[in-house]
Amino acid sequence: MLLLQKIDRYLLRQFFQSLLIVVVAFGLTFVVINIVEELRDFIDHDVPILKILEYYLYFAGWILKSFLPMFILLAVLFSVSIMARKNELLAMKASGISLYRITAPFLIVVLLLAAGHFLYNEYIYPPWNKKRLVIKNFTIEKKSKRSFTKLSNIYRQIRPGYFYTINSFNVTRAEGQNLKIYKRVDNRLSQIVTAQGIAYEDNRWIAKDGTSRTFNDSLRESYAEFDTLTLADIEEKPEDFAKKIGKPEDMGYDELKTYIDLMKRTGGPHVRESIDLELKYSYPLTSLIVVLICIPFASNPRRGGIAVSIAVGALISLVYFVLFRILQSAGYNEKIPSLAAVWGINVVFFLIGIVSLLKARK
Repeated sequence: MLLLQKIDRYLLRQFFQSLLIVVVAFGLTFVVINIVEELRDFIDHDVPILKILEYYLYFAGWILKSFLPMFILLAVLFSVSIMARKNELLAMKASGISLYRITAPFLIVVLLLAAGHFLYNEYIYPPWNKKRLVIKNFTIEKKSKRSFTKLSNIYRQIRPGYFYTINSFNVTRAEGQNLKIYKRVDNRLSQIVTAQGIAYEDNRWIAKDGTSRTFNDSLRESYAEFDTLTLADIEEKPEDFAKKIGKPEDMGYDELKTYIDLMKRTGGPHVRESIDLELKYSYPLTSLIVVLICIPFASNPRRGGIAVSIAVGALISLVYFVLFRILQSAGYNEKIPSLAAVWGINVVFFLIGIVSLLKARK
């Protein structure tokens, strides 16, 4: 038992040493590439060095968020291939330790890393990412904050047949102009409310200086003017209007789920976001899948040695990631069920990994 514990520690030490080298090497490469891309903005906009350092601190977190499965894949390939090349795995097998037992500590640790990756992606990094985007937009690229706080032509659906429009809205001041509310019943217009202004005060929406026109079944109209009118049916908050569609990777799990609920309630598009919400579970498991597939190749270097093993494992993983994105795109366009888009490739490659492991030399 002690021998196996020592072997576990040795295997994991080799893995974490390789993981550290991979993270530092590729992380620095990504940082250098980004510095080259942003260098003109740094110079033209006279960005302070401390802001640049702060930005790349958050950027390093983004690299870890986006590429950890690839880093884990390369670390497993390097560590296992090197041990196989030195005949260390052969010695372990000769002493009665099967490939399954050698694989077990890798799978357990990678599963824990996948769980940590999920928690990091959805609960730790999103606040850092918002700071990164603030520095990028307003310090590095010098974008105007006006476009983020002053909105126009807002449309929201309260429920089917019941919606409103706001011509212009200031998120910071929580005030807007030219409000129109339309309500339909049985495919006929039943009410129109118009107001010169709308404001969010004391956790409620108030329409100001407006009129209300109500139509009965015989299309006879009743008309009323008001100075203020409480709009209890509008559930959005001012900051909800500023949320952008199309970048769910910038949101944590809870924030994206809240956003999807908002889109469902107001009639906005949410198919892509719903798929991306489920992908937040399936993507971290990519690490486990690619390890299952690559260990059999890395543990038995053929002619060409480590390079061939790494090339074959990397090719399989590349195919995995390409098919992963293809199914994701098909799900976005509603060509396949969302369940297949999110989990289909994981299931297929998990089975391939299990078969590869069973057929490998023990």
